[in-house]
Amino acid sequence: MGSVPVFYASTEGHTRRIAEQIASTLRQQGLDSEVHGLSGERLPLNWLNIRSVVLGASIHAGRHQQAAGDFARQEARHLAIRPSAFFSVSLSAGSRNPAEVDAARALATAFVRAAGWEPRRLACFAGKLAYSQYGFLKRQAMRYIAWREGAPTDARGDYEFTDWNAVRQFALDIARDAQEDGRSAEIRPAV
Repeated sequence: MGSVPVFYASTEGHTRRIAEQIASTLRQQGLDSEVHGLSGERLPLNWLNIRSVVLGASIHAGRHQQAAGDFARQEARHLAIRPSAFFSVSLSAGSRNPAEVDAARALATAFVRAAGWEPRRLACFAGKLAYSQYGFLKRQAMRYIAWREGAPTDARGDYEFTDWNAVRQFALDIARDAQEDGRSAEIRPAV
């Protein structure tokens, strides 16, 4: 049947939570799916057993994590020949300012283009203000950004902006792609 792994790079852990939700939804749809973090040692991949693949990364200071970029560039040829998807996580994706939302989408699009990859699906999800995980300077900078956006500035709490229904729908779309591709592979004549 083949698996649908969900790879991710995360700084504060919220992208991992989104990756886990995607994998859980894929499993609910009858697909074999596990989550794999891209920090540290790389797992040896048997691409013959991978039906579809998902990659996610978050944006910090205008860039996605290098580990995700390295993975996408190194595996671009494998990503290109099967249904694949990329999701990007940022606070900008949830902004009330359309220019900020467009900028987040442009960064996600530039990320996949730089890797030489055209995923079938691309989504941008709002992230989380994780004040509890920021150092003093980053916390102050994030409070200022939040103030500008009209978001919570009380650094005693963390604030999540992710639209979990959109994450689930993204996963359902990926599941449909993988299942349809799997059916067409089953009826292709052997060469």
